[in-house]
Amino acid sequence: MKRYLKIKIITDRKSELLVKLDRLNIYMINIVYQNDGLMMDILRDDLKRIKKYLISYKVIVIEEKGIDKIKNNLKKNSLVIVGLVFGLVLFLVINRLTLKVNVIHESTEMRELILSDLEKYGVVPLSFKKSYQEYEEIIEKIKEDHKDKIEWLEIDVKGMNVNVRVEERIINDYPVKIGFCHIVADKSGIVSKIYTKKGVAMVTINDFVNKGDILISGEIKLNEEVKNNVCASGEVRAEVWYKVKSTYPLKYKEEEKTGKMRYNLMIKDGVKEQVLLKSRVRDKQVQNKLLFKLGSFQVFLQKEYEIKVEDKIYKEEEALELAMEKIREKFRNNGVKFKKIIDEKVLQKTINNDNLDIEVFVVVEEDIGVSQNYVREADSDTSDSKNNGDNRSSS
Repeated sequence: MKRYLKIKIITDRKSELLVKLDRLNIYMINIVYQNDGLMMDILRDDLKRIKKYLISYKVIVIEEKGIDKIKNNLKKNSLVIVGLVFGLVLFLVINRLTLKVNVIHESTEMRELILSDLEKYGVVPLSFKKSYQEYEEIIEKIKEDHKDKIEWLEIDVKGMNVNVRVEERIINDYPVKIGFCHIVADKSGIVSKIYTKKGVAMVTINDFVNKGDILISGEIKLNEEVKNNVCASGEVRAEVWYKVKSTYPLKYKEEEKTGKMRYNLMIKDGVKEQVLLKSRVRDKQVQNKLLFKLGSFQVFLQKEYEIKVEDKIYKEEEALELAMEKIREKFRNNGVKFKKIIDEKVLQKTINNDNLDIEVFVVVEEDIGVSQNYVREADSDTSDSKNNGDNRSSS
């Protein structure tokens, strides 16, 4: 980054001029012979000496070179450069901005509940987008806070919008062995297995059932006449279909130990932690070994392993398999009703903002039966008679 000038010296005696410049220890490069003189690059500081000792020659400065040329170009184009930088910064800011948060659920109460929790964790309009890992942690926290209300929760980032899909947990808190009950379908599907303990199975394998259909009846009939009533019990499994969307990042960080390790001491008092020596390792893995403890005061020997972190990119096939495994894991964690995944088919896959977005058709086997109380016909008739009698007495 030396400071150069391109100059032209007018002369007919070019060889004589070069000898004089050499005697003055002038640093010359890129010498070009022309009809009326010499063109060359010199150090900026040598220009004064040339003009001082070679006053009989006409010296013309053509242009500045090196750092001075860069400075002049920056100065001339400063408005353009500032505009470009401002535009780039604005683009990066807008690209990371969340414009709208949508909670997709039919219940207003559930939407307000999720929006309130998202606000608590900083997912609000006009806030910056969070990383994939941060969104996953927020999902787990919200599900943990509302175990009895939320069955499924997913955050999907599309451009400047954050879409949150939620499925409400339905808890059927029916009294056990009190009164009479049927086992009814809480979802539509094709029956695959039937286990009847009490009552009469009303469906067979491969039957298609709709939500609300009676699967195992509590009415015991003979020749179309009800002979007995029980609280039906058993399990009816069916093939149920879902369309599931999932997002998986294509970029990830790979950590590898470099072999360097450093000892440190860490002091912990309650929840407050303090290391004795300032760490010189930027990326590290830490292992703590307790040395001694006095009440809430603890001293640990800390080993800091230096790690090398590299940015990696999944191949599309790898990211697709990881996204599919994420979907499978969500079904496995869905509770006792889920039994197994029967089939899965990718309907759509797109790459958006370094993320792989997929939509998958999944067929699962699950227990679709729930208990539903009913009143037997004799009790219903007696109740109606009493009501009619009361009405007659009143009249």
